[in-house]
Amino acid sequence: MIERRTNKFGENGIFASQPIAKGTLLFSYSEWIEDEEFGWKVLSVSEADELPEEEKEIFMKYGYDVDFGLVTGPSGPEFVINHSNFMNHSCDPNMWYDQMDNIIAKRDIEVGEELNIDYGNFVVNFDQTFECACGSPNCRKYIRKDDWKVLLPQYNLNFPTFMHKEIKKILVKVPA
Repeated sequence: MIERRTNKFGENGIFASQPIAKGTLLFSYSEWIEDEEFGWKVLSVSEADELPEEEKEIFMKYGYDVDFGLVTGPSGPEFVINHSNFMNHSCDPNMWYDQMDNIIAKRDIEVGEELNIDYGNFVVNFDQTFECACGSPNCRKYIRKDDWKVLLPQYNLNFPTFMHKEIKKILVKVPA
């Protein structure tokens, strides 16, 4: 259903090798756990910032936030092995989280289409260092750690579960 190959930007990406229906499970929560058990480590934001430059580059390129203040990433390039490690960003993604930490098809996906997710959907600890070139009419150009707050109206609770408590604080209006 999914294959890894080079995308139009010369980077590794993942692509649909067959039609994928909206709602199809693409990456299960267990894959995230697998990363953490096989050569990935969870660090605080300050610990990640203090990594040696070469290690930090790999850690930040493939890592992802697991809580506010915590990020997990590979200890080295040899641990970047799952298809899920090659999800690229789009401001108009075709994948998103369900409410149980799985990644599902947000809409129907055609054969040959690159699978992508909005990094603003789960980035809460660091602003991303690249300029987005997704070409979407709603492209934000930069991915910031607070983008998730702007995305709430269109994503509702389709975020990782570690974010749900903070999201509910924003969504629930406290009476004056």
